[in-house]
Amino acid sequence: MLSKAFIPYKGYWSSPFCRWQGSLQNEHAVELGAAMAKKFFELRRLPMEDLDGLFLGMTIGQKSWFYAAPWFAALMGNDKISGPTISQACATSAAALALAAMSVETGGHQNILVATTDRCSNGPHTVWPNPNGPGGEVISENWMMDNFNYDPYGQQPMVQTAENVGKDYGVTKEESDAMALRRYEQYMDSMADDRAFQKRYMIPVEVRLSKKKTITVEADEGITPCTAEGLAALKPVIPGGCISFGAQTHPADGNAGLIVAAKEKAAELSADKNITIQILSYGYSRVKKAYMAASVTPCAQMALKNAGLKVSDMTAVKTHNPFTVNDIVMGKLMGIDEKIFNNYGSSMIFGHPQGPTGARCMVELIEELVLKGGGYGLFAGCAAGDTAAGLVFKVG
Repeated sequence: MLSKAFIPYKGYWSSPFCRWQGSLQNEHAVELGAAMAKKFFELRRLPMEDLDGLFLGMTIGQKSWFYAAPWFAALMGNDKISGPTISQACATSAAALALAAMSVETGGHQNILVATTDRCSNGPHTVWPNPNGPGGEVISENWMMDNFNYDPYGQQPMVQTAENVGKDYGVTKEESDAMALRRYEQYMDSMADDRAFQKRYMIPVEVRLSKKKTITVEADEGITPCTAEGLAALKPVIPGGCISFGAQTHPADGNAGLIVAAKEKAAELSADKNITIQILSYGYSRVKKAYMAASVTPCAQMALKNAGLKVSDMTAVKTHNPFTVNDIVMGKLMGIDEKIFNNYGSSMIFGHPQGPTGARCMVELIEELVLKGGGYGLFAGCAAGDTAAGLVFKVG
């Protein structure tokens, strides 16, 4: 259990998430993420010079990614700090936040920015030398799609790993559709009252299209409306399965970040000194080969155990759920009350830029806890390689 790592109230942000090949498709993830971090510090009037570290979460290579963290820090306006660049597929945000919390816990840092950013659009195409190929023909890899469609160890596409779990637990197409519709309805709650909930943390993105034209992306882009009839009409991606294109997430572009600090520093930076946000514990897991969707439950159970809490103690639960099966199985195994489960949406609906996906989920979890007057919150999400990571928070 952690005792010294805190997040200042309003010490976090997320950009809108844009479906890949949308408005952010040509923005360099490091440059855009750094610009958003700079804008965040300016809007919140927080002293960037007080930072003593940067933990950068990214998963998709960009030009000059070799310099990712120190370059990001310099671009955002603080070339006196740096830190690791962390990559753990969809668990990147949780891993980065946990490592930052542990560094604060052990006295290594006092005030860290955990920044996460990725661009799924126009992903890199890697060429590997192959001297033994016919005529020296190279080996090539599409960074995004090739890895979505094939795990070199599990030897199956990601959607098949979810179907494997769904089959074991008897998840039906009808059950899957119902979960997708429920998550969409919850996302629409975040759009109510002119996006009142999203505006609590979301910062618009300015995109320069040319020397004379700039657009502002204020809200998520590329959200697909869901209806019971529309979902029922979609066939499973894999014949005989339960997951359609409407029951899974989509690649996206975006960024998000949180400050992790010692208690006194977090209070100093907080927008409301009466609100405390504490990181209590971290959990992780790896399950059997090609069963990625099953990894979330043991990860969440470890995080709760490390915090000395039970799921019945939770005020809110948030997940990175690329497939409906994730939440269906986790909800059944852990007995999660649907009233506290993924309120205001989740990555299945607003998209999945990988690195920042979990960070946005955790920011929304914190804001939900604040609205409810405090309490305990659990975040957990699966990741490539049949792994998962999660954290428990306390808001008081």
